[in-house]
Amino acid sequence: MLLEKMQDITLTDLHGRKVSTKDFHGKNRLIFMWASW
Repeated sequence: MLLEKMQDITLTDLHGRKVSTKDFHGKNRLIFMWASW
């Protein structure tokens, strides 16, 4: 299992609200990234 301190990231969701990784402190997070090159 990879355990590292995650950098704080703030993004805008589909409803225009700001969402930060700090909002999920103490919870498991799955970051899914997709790209088309």
